[in-house]
Amino acid sequence: MLRQLWRLSRVLELGDVRMRAPSIYMEKHGRTWEVEEARETGYEGVACVDDAARLAVLLLRAHAAYDLPWALEWARESLAFVLHLQQPDGNFVNFVLDWNGTPNLTGPTSAAGGSPWLARALWALSVGFRVTGDERYRERYYAALDHLADSEYADILGQGLISVVEMHRASPDPKLLLLARQLAERVCMCQHNGVLLNHLDEENPHLWGYVQPAALCLVATLIGVDAWTLVAVRSVQSSIMPMVRDAFDQPRTLAYEVSSAVWNLDAVHVATGVLQYQTLAHDARAWFHGRNSAAVPVYDTVRGMVFDGIDGRRVSENSGAESNIEGGFALFGELPWRNYDLR
Repeated sequence: MLRQLWRLSRVLELGDVRMRAPSIYMEKHGRTWEVEEARETGYEGVACVDDAARLAVLLLRAHAAYDLPWALEWARESLAFVLHLQQPDGNFVNFVLDWNGTPNLTGPTSAAGGSPWLARALWALSVGFRVTGDERYRERYYAALDHLADSEYADILGQGLISVVEMHRASPDPKLLLLARQLAERVCMCQHNGVLLNHLDEENPHLWGYVQPAALCLVATLIGVDAWTLVAVRSVQSSIMPMVRDAFDQPRTLAYEVSSAVWNLDAVHVATGVLQYQTLAHDARAWFHGRNSAAVPVYDTVRGMVFDGIDGRRVSENSGAESNIEGGFALFGELPWRNYDLR
């Protein structure tokens, strides 16, 4: 999947700033794959903060774990792309319209606001500061942080909460502890029948980007509020464990959904020490290797790519940035990181 992300990536050079970002989609046409632009809500752009920020986190984790200079360089180039799209008020837009780096300032999936791309940018900057100690990332993080509270969606608040924990661990700050408590309480308020929701208008939470249980486990460990861990455990038991046991057998399953399930199960296992959650996380990862409704691997180890998901009983032939990034998170411990050298 790292090989696919390298294939998808393009360099942007603005003055003396070198950036790198992954193209959003790669679709199969006949016997070949072609890079595609995003057009789900009209023309959106060629690359986005959503993907670049998550890729930066993945690469920073790899560097921290295995001391990989190529991963650090690539992560810094991804972070440079994220910073390029930060606006004067500290907020972020999501897409660039072209490979000249022109920001999409007005599109509904790009305009600045209390948005997923803001939360993921904060996450990348917090991890960037923790791993590198580069003060630019902390300064830009704090410039954006106040915008997080504008969001009404618990999944966005949960992602932002993870960044707050990361930043506090890197640079302890009582204000961050207070914010973490406030965000955790808001996340806990958004639930029904013991299931944490992304917003109160839904009956069942979508799993892509569903990080609230993991976020509550992290902040509960940091602050020492066991009740938050219990909320996370109940939600995982109700919303995630049945899907894992059924091998995510639903009309459509995305790699991002499976990755989110893995993340939450791992977090609950670490918080509780209960081995059942570790076993279920292993079963969830097996989705990429064929434990799924299609009974076919979604991760092609020969080509080095994760496909975009399963529709019914059929594995997609497309392989975009998000699927490969999320596959990297889910299968992080299985990947031969020391064997990669993409420079």
